[in-house]
Amino acid sequence: MSVLGSNVYAEPMRLTDVLKYEVSPLFCRGQEILLAGDGAVRTVALGAVLGMALFGTPTTTSDEGNTGEGTIESITLKAGAQLGVYSLECIAASTGAATFAVFDPSGNRLADAVEAVAYDNGQIAFTVGTDSTDTEYAIGDSHTVTVPVGTLKVTAIDFTAVDGSQRACGVATLSATAPDGVDARVSVLKRGPAVINSVDLTWPSGATSDQKAQALAELAALNIEAQSAV
Repeated sequence: MSVLGSNVYAEPMRLTDVLKYEVSPLFCRGQEILLAGDGAVRTVALGAVLGMALFGTPTTTSDEGNTGEGTIESITLKAGAQLGVYSLECIAASTGAATFAVFDPSGNRLADAVEAVAYDNGQIAFTVGTDSTDTEYAIGDSHTVTVPVGTLKVTAIDFTAVDGSQRACGVATLSATAPDGVDARVSVLKRGPAVINSVDLTWPSGATSDQKAQALAELAALNIEAQSAV
């Protein structure tokens, strides 16, 4: 804040207000694609915490040799989603209530799913659709759910998103604007070693302290350390 005569004005934000240290601009910064505006221009401010659309729309397939004719329904990505193929295998047959072992893309076994019961393991949510009484699931029947790579475009972090945009991927080092329907470029602090001033970061309206703390932890995983007194 500066005073000239009786006029008081706020000095514009500068990169040095946000970025206090980086080992090398060539190493730590990069250009990303800013998602086009949707019905209006999309603007991100200098110091905005950004998220990236890591995941596309999931798809499902059922093994052609399945005895049961049900499919995987109501698939939703959750906060811990991973890229790749989730697999389900029937391990216990039961009329209308078969049990399926669920494995993540790395092969780790997750909580079992039960036919016709809404399922949520914190990575993906779905329902194993029930089949007809003439074609009950048999042990060994299987399904897959594939989570593909998303657009990899960035926006201001969106804590309500499920496509990866809810995870911090960096901080805007310049303000940028994407016109309605047209992608643009934005300069991003993508990795450290770097130190940023958490006081001057820009967050979406309504962001909670817990959400901010989680995003700062995600930045820390990129070797970008946030400090409030720098």
